[in-house]
Amino acid sequence: NIASRCAGFINKNFDNRLSSHCSEPVLYKKIHDQGSIIAEHYDNREYARAVREIMELADLANQYIDEKKPWALMKAPETQKEAHDVASTGINLFRLLMIYLKPILPKLAKDVEDFLTIEPLTWDSGKEPLVNHVIKPFKPLMQRVDTDAVQALKEAAKEDIGK
Repeated sequence: NIASRCAGFINKNFDNRLSSHCSEPVLYKKIHDQGSIIAEHYDNREYARAVREIMELADLANQYIDEKKPWALMKAPETQKEAHDVASTGINLFRLLMIYLKPILPKLAKDVEDFLTIEPLTWDSGKEPLVNHVIKPFKPLMQRVDTDAVQALKEAAKEDIGK
């Protein structure tokens, strides 16, 4: 969701190029610095804890985008640069989150590497944000889970087990 919310602005209005600087270095550092805690959870095979930490960071990124409202900033010529900065920061936060998710979602991470036109994501590749960097047009990277479909599968599985 973070990538889809931000990439469209960059693709459509800024020739697929991220901003020339990181406008939110404190937020970027805060999310980056959580990587050591997440890595520790993975090392301890506490995968649920790692995912909870990552989801909390995704919530922070989404809150940032909601507060800054790049879609509103794009409407006025004098705030379009700020919209570019916000969307670029969102893409960079998304990249950090994908670094953290790569151990459990390797195929998705590979698709993100292609979308962001970057070398394979490694734990150290997020030390610095991407600036003045060209990304590809955004295409959905995964589909939302339909909870009704999951429930139907569970019910079907129960019926099969009962036979």
